[in-house]
Amino acid sequence: MLLAKIFKRFKARDAAIAPLNKHTGDAVSIWRDTGQVYYLENTLKLTFQSNSGAITIEKMSLESLPRVLKELQNLGGNSSLARQEVANQTDAFYVSVCGVTWQRSSDGKNVRIKALPEAAVLRSPTACFTKSQAVFKHAFMLEHDDLLSPTSSSNKPGIYTYNRISIADFTEQLKRSNAQIAPSHKAKVGIQYENFKSAFTEHEQAVIDQCLETEFFENAGDDHGGTNLLSSDNKGK
Repeated sequence: MLLAKIFKRFKARDAAIAPLNKHTGDAVSIWRDTGQVYYLENTLKLTFQSNSGAITIEKMSLESLPRVLKELQNLGGNSSLARQEVANQTDAFYVSVCGVTWQRSSDGKNVRIKALPEAAVLRSPTACFTKSQAVFKHAFMLEHDDLLSPTSSSNKPGIYTYNRISIADFTEQLKRSNAQIAPSHKAKVGIQYENFKSAFTEHEQAVIDQCLETEFFENAGDDHGGTNLLSSDNKGK
C-alpha cells in the first residue's frame, strides 16, 4: 500500500509539471512563399577551387559560359588556374544566379520580396556537364509540363534537384521560368536591398540595384489589391 501511494504521488507531480514544459508561444511566420521567382541572368557567376585558391568569375554572359568552361577544362594540371585535385577528385565547376521571390502574408493583404543569393545553381565536375546537377529554389513551375523532369526534391518545399543538365537546358529553364511570371499589368513593389538578409558580391548588388530602379519588381500575380509591407523589422524572416 505504501509503495502504491508513492507511485501515485510521483504520477500527480509529473502531471502538474508537464504543462510547464509545453511550448505554447512558438513564433509562427505570417509569410507564405508564392513560388514566384525572377532569375537575374546578369548575376551569372562561376566559382571553383583552383591550385591557387578560390576563383570567382562574374559579369559573364550566358553565351560566353560554355567557352570559358572549355578553356578552363583544357588547362594543364600544373597551371595555377587549373582546378584543384584532392584524392584524385577534381573540384567541380559551380555556376549560380541570384533571384528574387515574392511572399504573401497569411491574410493575403500584404506582399514582400526576398532576395535569393543562389536561386538557381548548376554544378559539374566536367566542362561537358554530363554528370551535372542543377538546383532551382522555389521554382514551382518546374513541376509540370516543362523541359526538365525532377529526379529528387529536398525536404524543403519548392526546391528541386535535376541531374545531367546541360548548360543549354539550364539557361533555357531560366528564360522560360522568367517568362512565366511577368504579368501584363503590374503595380510597383518598393524594395530596398537592406531588406535582404544574405550578402551579395559587389557586382550582384549593382545588378539588383539597377533592377530596383526599374518597374519590373512589382506585385506579380497580385490580383487581390494588397498593399506592400517591407519593414526592416522583417529582415530575412
